[in-house]
Amino acid sequence: MTDKHTLHIFDEDLQLLTEEITRLAAHVSEALKGALAALDSGDAALAQAVIDSDREIDVIQTCINAHTVRTLTRQQAVADDLRAILAAARIAPHLERIGDYAKNTAKRSQRLSKPVDGEILTQFKWMITRIQSMLQRVIDAYLRHDAEAANVAWSDDAELDALYAKLFNHLLERMSNDGKQVADGTQLLFIAKGLERAGDHVTDIAEEVYLMVTGEPLQGPRPKVDEQGLRTD
Repeated sequence: MTDKHTLHIFDEDLQLLTEEITRLAAHVSEALKGALAALDSGDAALAQAVIDSDREIDVIQTCINAHTVRTLTRQQAVADDLRAILAAARIAPHLERIGDYAKNTAKRSQRLSKPVDGEILTQFKWMITRIQSMLQRVIDAYLRHDAEAANVAWSDDAELDALYAKLFNHLLERMSNDGKQVADGTQLLFIAKGLERAGDHVTDIAEEVYLMVTGEPLQGPRPKVDEQGLRTD
């Protein structure tokens, strides 16, 4: 096999890895959309469809892992290519975890005794829409090899944290004022925390993209807000 042919196969492997990451991100975003719809409608069958779809997310991640190993062993990669391969290997688990939080949202929606009221649902809609938007931006940065866009996406999480803190305290207040709210409120708290963690994984992906493009880690503490609404950076 000639060096030229080997290089061509290697380039195809890199392109396929990029396509697989994009496909995985699309599945994850669709799972988030489905989880929101299940939470909104209280439709147990729709929630189950989101839960079942997580198997496909796991399959894609497994394929990316295997493909990464195969690409690394095909030939000695130069620095830029090596960073791209390793970035794919590190981004895939973050995407898979976001998919897990979508699945868990769907699972917990099945355990609610009644539909989520409008005020709380509006905040969940905002959180999920925000996560989808952040994810789209960071995947666009990944596809364009855009370090500046990745840096912006990295700092976007603070607003999501602020809403989570507000929602967390609102749910706790409801539960303390009305014991009948505790069972459902506990499920909603877990959903809110999962979505907050999903946002953290998006910013972790932004860090990987920045490192892939520049070869340097993002500097400085990431802006964070705790449950009391206080910045922790």
